[in-house]
Amino acid sequence: MSSKDYRPTLDGWRAIAILLVMFCHGGSSLFYPAGRFASSTWYSISAHGGFGVDLFFGISGLLICGRLLDENEKTGGISLGSFYIRRVFRILPPAFAYLAVVGLLAIAGFIIVSPREWLSSVFFSRNYIVTPPDAGWYTGHFWSLAVEEHFYLIWPAALMSLGSSRARRYLPGIAIAVAIWRVADFHFFHGQIWPGVLNDNIYERTDTRFDGLLWGCWIALILNVPAYRATLARRLSATVIAGLVIVLIACIALNPPLQMAWEAFIVPLILVGTVLNPTMLFGRFLETSPMRWVGRISYSLYIWQQLFMVSSKIPRPLPFGRIQEFPLNIVAVFVCASASYYLLERPLVALGHSLSARFQTRRNQTFAVAEPARR
Repeated sequence: MSSKDYRPTLDGWRAIAILLVMFCHGGSSLFYPAGRFASSTWYSISAHGGFGVDLFFGISGLLICGRLLDENEKTGGISLGSFYIRRVFRILPPAFAYLAVVGLLAIAGFIIVSPREWLSSVFFSRNYIVTPPDAGWYTGHFWSLAVEEHFYLIWPAALMSLGSSRARRYLPGIAIAVAIWRVADFHFFHGQIWPGVLNDNIYERTDTRFDGLLWGCWIALILNVPAYRATLARRLSATVIAGLVIVLIACIALNPPLQMAWEAFIVPLILVGTVLNPTMLFGRFLETSPMRWVGRISYSLYIWQQLFMVSSKIPRPLPFGRIQEFPLNIVAVFVCASASYYLLERPLVALGHSLSARFQTRRNQTFAVAEPARR
């Protein structure tokens, strides 16, 4: 399955994901009891915007696995070196630029960032570092980047080791095992294995969130089989997708048992439904120019929004605190994200792809995603 088939639609989904995250973080200060637009109803609704991270996980699993399978189909193998070169030039420059800025602001006394949380962000282990409830905000979003980085380290080698057929068979069981571990850890082992760790932090660890990425990988593996792809395209009609969206919203609002497991499974089904049927009304909306543009800069938006969309619990020392207030914070986020995208992301992604191609040509060594021998 070629990644080119679904990239425009997923750009639109990225836009929805980042706007949900910004709504969550912005609502924390706008709608709280002493906020500018105080409303307990909207404050409660905005808290669900954190679901945008779950969308990002589903997109990453679907997209990364799809691209690896596409490379294997075109070249007869997967080059780990080329993959990691592309990821390094895609992920690290904007993240490190942000960390440099918040580090300098912390040194100047404008914001509070501890050396421990800053270093854990640099080494993508922020999701295993606990901070007090009123601290750690400016690097708090690096928990999800850590989960994704761990996924990049684990999944390509796992795919090459298992082969696509075995991965397709085993992945549901592995994803379900992650969900069972998450429930068991929370109810039985949390205090013993992770003493002193806040309950919320359990849902930021890689070992408890990996299923959100694995289900996306599984759907990509299903799509790689033409017969399965045709079946999904036929079954995931507009009516079915609308039903799945209603179920997903109900999961988010009602918090049923195994909520996160259901969400992790449903998200990639909705994503792929719009991918395979882009002519649907909602699919056309996702591929509109504004949605695609926001989606393209969504990584930089996610990186920079944390500096300006500040929780009501975090102090905002003047004069810097003024730019963290609505609506200046919205302007600041888009200005910084646009600068990051056009000055860092786009040119360095292009450089990464160029170096990746040279590396692959020079090495001329790829590792095929082997299939088990038929007997």
